[in-house]
Amino acid sequence: MTSYGILLVILTLLLGSSIAVASTQYSKRQLHKEENFFTAGRSVSTALMIATFIAYAVGTGLLFSPAESAYTTGLTAMIGYALAISVAYVVFIPVSKRIRELIPEGHTIGEYAKARYGPVMYAVTLLTTTIYMFILFASNLTGAALAFKYIGGIPMFISVLIVGVPTIYFATRGGVSAAIFSNGLQSILITPFLILPAVFALAHFGGPRPVYDAVMAAKPEFLKVFDRNGLEFAVMIIIAVCAAELLNQTLWQRVYSAKSHKVIKRSLLISAIMVFPMTIVAAFFGLAALSMNLEVPHTSVVAALVVDASVPRWVCTLFVLVIMLGASSTGGDALSGFSSIFSIDIVRTFTPQLDAKRAVRAAQIGAVVLGIGGMVVAYFAPSILFLLLLADLLASATVVPIIAGLYSPRISGVMAAVATIVGILAGLPMFLAGKSLYSFLSALAASSLIILAAHVTGKRRFDYERLKTEITKL
Repeated sequence: MTSYGILLVILTLLLGSSIAVASTQYSKRQLHKEENFFTAGRSVSTALMIATFIAYAVGTGLLFSPAESAYTTGLTAMIGYALAISVAYVVFIPVSKRIRELIPEGHTIGEYAKARYGPVMYAVTLLTTTIYMFILFASNLTGAALAFKYIGGIPMFISVLIVGVPTIYFATRGGVSAAIFSNGLQSILITPFLILPAVFALAHFGGPRPVYDAVMAAKPEFLKVFDRNGLEFAVMIIIAVCAAELLNQTLWQRVYSAKSHKVIKRSLLISAIMVFPMTIVAAFFGLAALSMNLEVPHTSVVAALVVDASVPRWVCTLFVLVIMLGASSTGGDALSGFSSIFSIDIVRTFTPQLDAKRAVRAAQIGAVVLGIGGMVVAYFAPSILFLLLLADLLASATVVPIIAGLYSPRISGVMAAVATIVGILAGLPMFLAGKSLYSFLSALAASSLIILAAHVTGKRRFDYERLKTEITKL
């Protein structure tokens, strides 16, 4: 490890530990009731909610995947990625209103699936959401570890530890309150730490025009707005991200944590507007890499490689800290979401008399288990984009019955489970064959057709008042 690598380790540990301690201390004031571990007292303000949506979006998935897509597919893919998160946030607004209306005392997506559909769909939902949260955590650690490896020469296992351990600490100690507070701190730092490297990089290249000219000379098809490959990727990523966010326990948890739906609506709209240009900035590094004679050993970290090659060392250091903040932010959200699922949906299923205090303890154990598992996977993980898209595919097959169940009382639990399983089976072979767009379309189409048939032919009508009586405070 180089002296610069040692410096990065020290700075990362100091920043990560400081945020972990501050978040934990803040959460202690909020945890006068064990219930608040899962919902932050249902009192989160607009400012904090905006911060948490922005920080959640700017994980290593946003820092690296848009650049990777621009580097491998071009301009249209880059714009598609930027649109994806913003569209997902906007689409989630009416869904979040429906969730609060039907389940005012909820905690997890799993308890909704159980009350609405019964044990079979409950088990399927738990499986897909758990896999998603696990991959989300692991992919964020992977991004950070790869960047630290190629920029600072830091061994992968050290990188995984210095980012993973502080994240596990604040997620287990403070629950949702700590995750939201850390998001607030991280969002304050992420924006300038991201913009500054981009400004220096542009100055290094002489502005956007030289980058455009170099890409046009090397790969002109990458700058075509209506390039087929780019359009296919853009459509695919919008579908993938929307499906994943609608099914994301982290966002459902934020719905339950907010003071009101007005807070959620305002926060999602503002965050959607702010995240778009931030994604464009992150994706720019992918096009910049195409304009450089740059050796790229791993496409997932092309953004970090461009920054390392084009900006002063101190600016590069800020970007590395952004990576740590992004990984910790989104990773902490994933751990917090999974801890709720593990405690409320899994442990309480086998111990129905589980009180609130023991529920918190179970959540903490679940977060530690997932955190350690995620760190192990992160050490061996392939492309970040591949991991995230695999998780998104599972979500695409599950999201239709989950969301349809909020509106249609005719859909049974068996049909919901069948729709999910058939959707996964329809999409997975194409995904593994490299046909990403068609895999998502197949998963969505198969799942949607079965749900539509269930809605049209269903005889029984679900009483939505059951959600309010069966899903209550701990």
